[in-house]
Amino acid sequence: MDPLLLSEELLLLALDDDTGANRAQWSLDAALAGAVLLDLIAAGALREEDGDLVADAAHAPAHPVLADALAAIAADDRPRSAKHWVSRLPRRVKPLKGRVAEPLVDRGVLAGEDRRTLGLFRTTRYVEADASAERELRERVSRALLGDGEVDGRTALLVALLQPTELVARVVPPDRRKEAKARAKEIAERGAVGDAVDDAIRGVQAAIIASVATAAATSAATSSGG
Repeated sequence: MDPLLLSEELLLLALDDDTGANRAQWSLDAALAGAVLLDLIAAGALREEDGDLVADAAHAPAHPVLADALAAIAADDRPRSAKHWVSRLPRRVKPLKGRVAEPLVDRGVLAGEDRRTLGLFRTTRYVEADASAERELRERVSRALLGDGEVDGRTALLVALLQPTELVARVVPPDRRKEAKARAKEIAERGAVGDAVDDAIRGVQAAIIASVATAAATSAATSSGG
């Protein structure tokens, strides 16, 4: 099997295997948008200039979600920051979760189950079809979060995406969650590649953290009736 995208790996960790429920709740859209941006940066299709992300059509990826995301970024009237695109991509590439999931369905990793809410509104839940991909993924991430050795660049990027969400706690045993969260923060702050690309990566990380914090505050206000 070809390697998964960062956005695909993130989604596998966010979905409940049996029910397809979103375990990242309101942070998933921001994290997925950030993962798509990092996938584009890794493909050479995005670069950071003066704090903004600039599209490079010469390196346009074939993957449909990445291609559509890059087209949306390139079509804007001027370069924008990672913070802008983390909040806007879920609205420009809709539905982002489904668009990331469908290639995994095509590869037999996930299965899509259509349901109707109140007999009217159709929704699709994505459940596990082949456990091997996620099992290997969870083992790799768990080793990074619970070990003290070097972490490869790709896993470091994924951990940096998980760190602002609650998903770190779901990869490790309950009694090691505090340790794993501290390790995830360390990995995210250290950087994944150690060169100029880190500026773009850190911008994406900061954008996810800001978006998650805003969503959390909005959710808390709504729950309290404020």
